[in-house]
Formats: sequence, structure tokens, C-alpha cells
Amino acid sequence: FVIQIALDVARGLSYLHSKKIVHKDVKTSNLIMDKDARVKIIDFGVSRIEASCPLDMTAQIGTIDYMAPEVLIGVPYDHKCDVYSFRICLWEIYCCSIPYNGKFLLLTQVHVNTRVLRPEIPNKCPSIVANIMKQCWHADPKERPEMKEVMLMLEAIDTSQVAQMDCFHFH
Repeated sequence: FVIQIALDVARGLSYLHSKKIVHKDVKTSNLIMDKDARVKIIDFGVSRIEASCPLDMTAQIGTIDYMAPEVLIGVPYDHKCDVYSFRICLWEIYCCSIPYNGKFLLLTQVHVNTRVLRPEIPNKCPSIVANIMKQCWHADPKERPEMKEVMLMLEAIDTSQVAQMDCFHFH
């Protein structure tokens, strides 16, 4: 079920990015499940068409706990900020917990910006899921995968195997 939720979000973000839309506020409270148990991304209030000039996208907009380091420090960013936010959502969905224990203070921002602090990946997390998390949280946005790539990685997961690996890890 975790993989299906993640896949629905990845497909939604991949679609948005194919249309040059940056959501800028990807977080679990902006995900809803429809009557067919498909997850949809909502709240496009701060979404923007991706600027052709990266210098045009520097505003610190979104929910701080899910912000990519480049957004937090106010340097130019692009759709890869959504990839970082997706990673935080994936961690939250997998762990059934709030990252940073819900205490995202200025000190935490400094640690995230300096690449020191990331939510810990549980030991029981399947390696393929952990690998996706690690790729999506890369400090350098250029090193993060495109959401289309994340979608393909998730589609390749044998969910019958992942289900046997305790895919929900409660903290």
C-alpha cells in the first residue's frame, strides 16, 4: 500500500513537471485519497509555472518541514524542490511519523542547509525504497532524479516482496 501511495504521488508530480508546473508545497496534508483509493495532489495555491530563468524562482514559499535546502536558503530553484519534498512525504508515509518530531526549528533549518540533518531511514526499510529516499534527498538538486525516474523505480518494485519486508514501520 505504501508503494501504491508513493507511486500515485510520483505519477502526479511527474505529470505536473511535464507541464512545467512546480507545486512548491508537496506535503502529506496536500494528498487526498479518492473513492478508488488513488492518491491525488491538492492545494495548488503556491504552484507556479517553472521559470525559464532560474533566478526568477527564489521565493521561500511552502511548508518549511518539507522544503528543499535550496528553497530554505533562498537560492534559485526549479522543479527538483518537489522531488526533495516527495522524499520527505515518502519517509512520512513509510514511517507513519512526522519528520523531525514535528519540531522544525531554526537550528534544524541550519542542519538541513548544511546537509547534516535528514530524517533517519529505518533499518527495516526495503533497500529499494531507502535508495529512492536517498536519491531524492540529495543536497544538490541536479543530483536528484526526475519524478519520471522515481515513478519508474517505484513501478519496478515487486510489491509482493516489499509487503513481506514490513513496509510500514511505526516509530
